[in-house]
Amino acid sequence: MITIDKIILLLIRNAGGMISGKTLIQKRIYFLGKLLNRDDGYGAHYYGPYSSEVEEGLSLNKALGFVEQRTHNFGARNQDFEIRRYDYSLTPDGDEIVQITEKKEPKECEKIIDALKKMKDAGDNGDYMSLSIAAKTYYILSKQNRPMTSGDIHKEAKKLGWEINSESISRASSFLKKLQLIDNNSTFAVRKRG
Repeated sequence: MITIDKIILLLIRNAGGMISGKTLIQKRIYFLGKLLNRDDGYGAHYYGPYSSEVEEGLSLNKALGFVEQRTHNFGARNQDFEIRRYDYSLTPDGDEIVQITEKKEPKECEKIIDALKKMKDAGDNGDYMSLSIAAKTYYILSKQNRPMTSGDIHKEAKKLGWEINSESISRASSFLKKLQLIDNNSTFAVRKRG
């Protein structure tokens, strides 16, 4: 099995060598896990499902010089909260690690690339907010493990400190249906995977 740090490198390379934002990395790997039946330790967090394993993999890649991080500050919201985004790009050493991984684990790498393509075809255009809402919606559905209405999802989201409106849930459900993660009914339910 390919380790999470290698998946992060494959993810960045597949995105053209650069990804804007930790949230986008977290959510793409969340959906990769769902499509590939992986458990990467996700739990509820501010911006939706979050994995400390993914964060550690990203830190390892930075420490080893496989990924370069650039910080963009956008000023402060309130006095206590500074808004910033972290962009990640693959270094030449990181690209070499991807090539080695592709040679050692070609079938698993192919599955990851196919899943990323499936996500793109379903509507993943790099908008971390949309992907975050889809991840929150799916997280709630999978934890509740029952058919839910948009209102039910909204109520559960509020309990987790997430604000998701009906229109956002509808857009998220379209993405999730295209990924075949939820059923195509009037209520939303996790699709039973065989």
